[in-house]
Amino acid sequence: MQSVYLFNRSDNQILEELLRVCSTGRDTAREQWSLQAELLVEPVGWDALWKLSKDFCKKFDVRFPCVAYVSVTSVDFEELSASADVLSVQHEAVTIPETVVDIPLVELWPTIKQREASINAATTAEFIDLLRFFYENIWMPWDDQDGKTLLPKTIEERMSLWSDMHNGTIPNFVARSIITLRNSAIDAYKKLKDLDSSLCDGILDDDDDSLLPPSYISECAEMNARLDSLMSKWTLYENPLIREQYLAKTKHKWQKTKSKRNVVALWQGGSITEFNEISKFLSKNLTNEHNLTVMASAEDGLSLEPDEVVVCNTAYELPEMPLSQISICSFNGATLKAVDMRSCLLMLSEECRLRDLTLQCAQVNTIIVMMTGTLHIKNCMLADVSKNSQRDFAQGIVAKTGAKIVIEDCTFENFYSGIVVHKGAQVELKQCLLNQCGVGIQMYSGSSVKLDGTVITNCSEQSIRYEVYDGCGKVDESEDLQIMPNCKIGSGNLEKEVLTVNHDVELF
Repeated sequence: MQSVYLFNRSDNQILEELLRVCSTGRDTAREQWSLQAELLVEPVGWDALWKLSKDFCKKFDVRFPCVAYVSVTSVDFEELSASADVLSVQHEAVTIPETVVDIPLVELWPTIKQREASINAATTAEFIDLLRFFYENIWMPWDDQDGKTLLPKTIEERMSLWSDMHNGTIPNFVARSIITLRNSAIDAYKKLKDLDSSLCDGILDDDDDSLLPPSYISECAEMNARLDSLMSKWTLYENPLIREQYLAKTKHKWQKTKSKRNVVALWQGGSITEFNEISKFLSKNLTNEHNLTVMASAEDGLSLEPDEVVVCNTAYELPEMPLSQISICSFNGATLKAVDMRSCLLMLSEECRLRDLTLQCAQVNTIIVMMTGTLHIKNCMLADVSKNSQRDFAQGIVAKTGAKIVIEDCTFENFYSGIVVHKGAQVELKQCLLNQCGVGIQMYSGSSVKLDGTVITNCSEQSIRYEVYDGCGKVDESEDLQIMPNCKIGSGNLEKEVLTVNHDVELF
């Protein structure tokens, strides 16, 4: 894949550029961005990487995330979208149309290398980068309502909120609530748009509401009422004076509950017998030093920022939210999966533990992404249960730089890459099985992998692949890769089962 333009701006620089775009104070947000796009975006002929949306991936049965290399054939400045020809796709097995229309500009990353020398890709990329920041972090659904003017003061207040969420001024548990609130508003807005588009094929008199389906009227009323409610809640955070007072009360309430270890038991109800068994389990494993809350909703339970989570049903769907300083286990075994299509099931950081769980990869590309911190996984089954052709791209665990992971008594099955270990990450496997993967372990130079009592078998490509970027061309088993004698790696011939792949430069 091609390299793309990346920009590093300070908060003040972002604010100045946003105010420059939204300086008129007379139009909706989209109208002001459309005017700027006509001045700064190349109308045709530029190359870009396209990060396919979740909706597009669902439509064409493609595992999310996926990237394509495209050439833009036209730009619709009013809709802030483009049409493009697909030149190549990240994975050869993926099949999508050769020409795609109505790609949002925010999904495109102009490449540094352009096939047309006359293209001003840098200016186009810089504008799209700012547009992307606005719609991912600042925009709210009511900004584009008819007659709604987006004022510079509103931009300043939301930028201040965004800065406070990312510099530690706003605690993580409050920041998550703000993100959830914003996502709920966007979801309600999308549902309203979907309802409107469902009527596009019908021929209705705009002045005759009696011809509208009753379900449409009631659902529109429900979504509009929900948006109005969410807008009122949003004011608590957007207005800096109200936010300061609200945060002070919220912090005080949160600190009172943190005097003990908070435990959330996730249970959606069941028989009296099951309730008694769960109660015995919790009583046996918890003490007076714990504060227990029983929740039916995983999203509501995790938003409490618990120290420990006990999954009491046999299966639970997890929302998309980063987690840190958390331990997750189950009562009598539990299967965790994603609510909807997304990049990973669990994104973890700091100190985390997982135990007695089955983690499924059906809706996601990766089961666990571990950022900086330590993770201990014990007695878990990680598997890709996809039944479509996109199973070829699934990953079990990705260890990012600074991650330290210990995995005990676990099974990885049916992934393209069982475990991916990036430079600066450490992974230790004890008594584990990696079965039927494309590549059992994919590790990069500067990482550390130790295998003890571990079996890697039935890999279609390679048991262990070592990606080297510094030109050394040889695995140093005493430092980077340690395989204890009680392991069985493929055929047992390590010269064959461990493949070193040299790269001249690190790939984007």
